[in-house]
Amino acid sequence: MAAAPLSRAERGIGRRDPLEPRGLVRLLATPAAFLSANWAAMLGILTVVGIVPALAAATRVTGDLEQHRDSAFTSALAHMRRTLRRDLPASLLLVLVLAGLVGNGLVLPRLDPSVRVFAVGVTVPVLWLLVTVMSAYVAVAARDQGAAREAVVLSALSLVTRRPLAALAAPALVVLLSPLWLLAPLTIACGFSVPPWILGRLWGPSAQPGEAHPPRQRSATRTTTSAS
Repeated sequence: MAAAPLSRAERGIGRRDPLEPRGLVRLLATPAAFLSANWAAMLGILTVVGIVPALAAATRVTGDLEQHRDSAFTSALAHMRRTLRRDLPASLLLVLVLAGLVGNGLVLPRLDPSVRVFAVGVTVPVLWLLVTVMSAYVAVAARDQGAAREAVVLSALSLVTRRPLAALAAPALVVLLSPLWLLAPLTIACGFSVPPWILGRLWGPSAQPGEAHPPRQRSATRTTTSAS
């Protein structure tokens, strides 16, 4: 005598996971993930040499909350640990860029008007370009922990050329979001999680290492196929 088929409830179809957050808990899970990612990023930034890995970790975690919502803090720390050595030169460059911005703010007001206009015309485009490249680097570095440094650099430069509007808007967004990381209460709450999330969305999902030269890869594939 054949056994009766199991019902949908017995097979677990249509039943929700009892451990899945619901209601108010689910509503608070996202702010908690941003707060956790922010604190992890602050720990990395305090080391100075971990600035770029910290920003990339915050971008990675906040950009994929479905995967990292319940482990935002540990996921961010793990990303920083794995990419600290790779992104060390970028962190040092970012420190120099920040020092240049501060230096401009201190020196320019003391110059004569004619010299000030010339200095602004020379330094602002250079700093704008450096901030754009660093923002693109962080977006690319957040996508792949195992990518080589050269691949991340090439992909960041390619991203800047492929997304000119984003490249123009990135430094302006950094300035617009500056109160979040300059005002202490906001910095502690979300100063290093919300800005990376916004900039990551600005650059979009195309910020992927190893995609800097897709036509060359396709041509190489066709050559291999024809040879075989």
